[in-house]
Amino acid sequence: MTTWQVINQLLKNSGIYWRKLFTFLMVIAVFGGGYFLVNSQSNKTSAAFEIASVPNEGLVEDQVLDIAVTSDGHVLTETKNYSRNLKILPDKYEISMIVLDAPGVFIGNFKAVMHLPADVTQAQINQRVYAVHGVESHKEYMADSRTLVYEATNIDAQASFTIVADLPLGVLDAPVTKKFNYYLAQIPAQSYVVLAIILPLATLILLIFMVVRRRQDQIFYNSKKVVNLPPNDSPPAIVGALMDGKVGSREIAATLIDLARRKYLFITHHADGTFSFGKRKSLNLETLPELNEFERILLSKIFEPDKYKSTGQDVEMRIGRHIFSKKIAMVYLNIYNEATKRGYFVQNPMVIHLYWRFTGIGLLFLSLAGFFYTAIWGPEPKYLLFAWVGQMITASVIIGLSNLMPTRSVVGTTTLRQWMQFKKYLELNGRIDGGSTLEDRYNLFLPYAIVFGVEVEWTKRFMSETYAKPDWYESDTSVVTLETFAGELFPIISYIGESLDKSHEPTV
Repeated sequence: MTTWQVINQLLKNSGIYWRKLFTFLMVIAVFGGGYFLVNSQSNKTSAAFEIASVPNEGLVEDQVLDIAVTSDGHVLTETKNYSRNLKILPDKYEISMIVLDAPGVFIGNFKAVMHLPADVTQAQINQRVYAVHGVESHKEYMADSRTLVYEATNIDAQASFTIVADLPLGVLDAPVTKKFNYYLAQIPAQSYVVLAIILPLATLILLIFMVVRRRQDQIFYNSKKVVNLPPNDSPPAIVGALMDGKVGSREIAATLIDLARRKYLFITHHADGTFSFGKRKSLNLETLPELNEFERILLSKIFEPDKYKSTGQDVEMRIGRHIFSKKIAMVYLNIYNEATKRGYFVQNPMVIHLYWRFTGIGLLFLSLAGFFYTAIWGPEPKYLLFAWVGQMITASVIIGLSNLMPTRSVVGTTTLRQWMQFKKYLELNGRIDGGSTLEDRYNLFLPYAIVFGVEVEWTKRFMSETYAKPDWYESDTSVVTLETFAGELFPIISYIGESLDKSHEPTV
């Protein structure tokens, strides 16, 4: 198996849906960008001075606006905080404020007085005014070393009047957030784009490296040794957890076949393509001591209490009653617990999966918060948004690969190698020697073949032999060949396994 095949298989198994991820990120970007544009537009049209009451004649003679600039970088009027209007530039601070924006009345004389926190000289400052849509005259000057004055006369009702003051860097100490935003704004756009690409790529490579190291006994198993018997009596679901460090639809399907083979339930295929399950023993299967706990819970999910038959429609209804099934989650949890109890894992795989998943989810929410914060309040230009998008992709990669992080013990690694030798036997390309126990051998090892994903190869080894269907399987059609049997059975158990797997709680 080449490196690319390994990576491709890991990504396929991880459940990362790249198209859905891309769509999700695009939606976030559109909504975030839209909110930013609306917020920016509202900020631009928010005037620092508003007329409290409009005289009947629509004329105001004199108006004064006091602006206080504090030593810690706040810009305040009597009613509002305009600290966002303070910008850090390489060699100065800039305060730019729209003090009037379509006031709605004609103003005869307007004065804006800006009070500074420290003494400055005329040479250290630069005052500017932007007046449009009807301002007859304006002037700006220093009243004293700490006071800047901006005056305008005959201001039309639709006029806009903006004042700007360039201040030396030593006149105040800007807030830490503004300094941080300033330094971020100095980073070139190319750096953010590279970061948005490198960060998720590096995370993906690192996680794949970790997964490959922990699963190398399975992925890179090249031993030529083949054994024709299982190394121990572990149930198929436990073997599946040992191999992948996770439980899924194959473990469910293999458990159902194993229960049928052990004569606890039977499977019926109907002529119309539907199917049903039935209990093989008139006993309370949920309390039988020879059943594993996860097998009892699985049976209770398929069968209603005190009922001995369950159609495919019945199973679908039981699955559809809840968005997530606690019983299937308990099936998975008990499989993990049993595998850990047997010493196959240093720590319960579910705990490891949750650790990585919650880490990814936490990082995703952090990235979303950072994205919206940057879109609304971040420094211009908004290059940092690229980095947050890269962080979102990184978080999605971690979430997607979280269920591929087993912590197999030394005993687990040794046992897995033995099971891999048995897997080689199941997938050999060659017919099985005939004999009176031929069907029994096929049925006995079929659950393990399903867990290993080699049920087709195992079945092909028996194709040239005569076949009698097992007594745990019934069909309205004539089943006289193994090909017919497999063609009917495999879709049934695959469908049930996938349906139950999709219904389990996402935390397990």
